[in-house]
Amino acid sequence: MGLIRMSLSIAGRLCVLLIICLFLIPGEVFAIRPTSALYDESGLTTSIDATCVGTFIVDHDMSWEQSNSPYGSLENNTLAPDEVRATFAYRENTVGVAGATKYVKDFSMDGGNVTDGSDNLQATHMINFQADESQNGRLIYDEQATISAVGRGTTNSSTPMCVFAQGSGGAAGGFSGSVAAGSVMDVQEVAAVTTVGGRAISADASVPVSLRYGFDAQGLETDTKDNLATGSAGVTMDTSFEVADVKDANVSTDYQDRQRTSASGLFDLAQTVGYTSTF
Repeated sequence: MGLIRMSLSIAGRLCVLLIICLFLIPGEVFAIRPTSALYDESGLTTSIDATCVGTFIVDHDMSWEQSNSPYGSLENNTLAPDEVRATFAYRENTVGVAGATKYVKDFSMDGGNVTDGSDNLQATHMINFQADESQNGRLIYDEQATISAVGRGTTNSSTPMCVFAQGSGGAAGGFSGSVAAGSVMDVQEVAAVTTVGGRAISADASVPVSLRYGFDAQGLETDTKDNLATGSAGVTMDTSFEVADVKDANVSTDYQDRQRTSASGLFDLAQTVGYTSTF
């Protein structure tokens, strides 16, 4: 659902308020199950609390791939019997120039087994930016989190194979897909909060695979701008999954979803998106 509200106090300018909530719950039909930790249960953490007048830069890229099978190899595309692989990817690029930036970030990636209600990947941001008096300053922000998964269905075959291939010892129906969510900003004034939460590593196959993203941006409560951010922002989510029938390895479910929300001018934008799948 969406609500667009025009403010008479800023006639001739664009004022947008969007609140959109979507949670996709495919259920058992998608049969997407988590992988599990074998030997490596290490993790990553990052905490930043910064105030800067001038130029501020953050560049962050992470990729984490994990398999539940000691017989599988991440160096090739074939899966061992009952193998499930999950890949977490995260990126953030933030550049603030000619302005005052207040930036707080907490990030963690846990490669161990998690339970329902906890996450492998977590990230939160609080960002305030105000361009200097010359009005030449700007903050550019780009964040995206992705979870990809591939898995082989239960089979009597001991021969490694691709996800949807059929072996001589039994069918090997499986699944393959990814979900990505994130946001972008190009602003002169903003008070923004973003949140990321995702899981795909658990010792319990019934723990839902999940990716959730939240975005909330508004102004810095200046009277002249009616508490609205200045510039542009957008929130995206892309989901793509295929599931094969365990009996004959035919693709039985194909799900595609693409979303884009954007606002520019003077705006207030809040959105949450999420993907959850239970095996």
